Amino acid sequence: MARITVLGECMVELSPESSDSLYRMGFAGDTFNTAIYMARLGDEVAYCTALGQGDPFSEGVLSAMRREGIDTRLVRQVENRLPGLYAIVLDEHGERKFHYWRERAPIRDLFSAHTADQLIEAAKASGLVYLSGVTLAVVGDIGRARLKDILAYVHSLGVAVALDFNYRPALWPSAEAARAGLDGVVPSCRYISLSSEDSRPLYGREAEDLAAEWAAAGAEVVARDESHAVNVHQPEGRTATPPPGRVKAVDTTGAGDSFNAAYLSSRLAGLSIDESVRRSHALAATVVCCKGAIIPVDSMPVWVRD
Repeated sequence: MARITVLGECMVELSPESSDSLYRMGFAGDTFNTAIYMARLGDEVAYCTALGQGDPFSEGVLSAMRREGIDTRLVRQVENRLPGLYAIVLDEHGERKFHYWRERAPIRDLFSAHTADQLIEAAKASGLVYLSGVTLAVVGDIGRARLKDILAYVHSLGVAVALDFNYRPALWPSAEAARAGLDGVVPSCRYISLSSEDSRPLYGREAEDLAAEWAAAGAEVVARDESHAVNVHQPEGRTATPPPGRVKAVDTTGAGDSFNAAYLSSRLAGLSIDESVRRSHALAATVVCCKGAIIPVDSMPVWVRD
């Protein structure tokens, strides 16, 4: 069982329930989704975030975390603040577009109101610390500076750090700011996940090129392309895996988050790259056949439930 500390934001999610413009409320967020799937895969997971205090939505997030067996001791609660909210709009192919209301979400003050000591102690006791480009965007300048130092420190102690680029332009003041924030964390990472959808607008380069460079510096980099083929770059070489069989997607929300969960959980368990990618595709394929980012427990793949 891996001890994993995940950093990020959980929001109120409104996902389409029917063609009558009815929406179902849930709780989700990119690293939050990954944390839940990691916990369902049998890993011991703690989630570091900031929520409101006393409101039904923040309490709903905490209840959801506890139901999934996620450690909530790294959750900072802030009075008179509400979690962010987002709504999903789907096209006829199940591809999604997000609309956000998160300007005053408490996550923005996570590191200005919360000392780093508790996070450092949790990270030191972990086998992995996981975050995303969204995490770096929403914690702001102070948070990014402190988080960069924390990750560099725990990396120097031998703790693995994993980063999913997950570039969302609307969350950053500019591509240059995003690139600076991400570049500050990359040297501390043992695992990196990115696609050309991330790398082209940020660097004007393909994911494969960046993956090869970062692998040469010591990271294990998962490079994904539009066909869903995955190439994993390591210092000792590149492992190419084919795209999975196609499924009819209902909602692609959470596909990458679940992929990352299965990949990292599998690698921490000592599985090969090929088997880790196979399990990742299997979980992601199941997730896109359900509505919302977090699927019901009884919809998890058989190999997980067994």
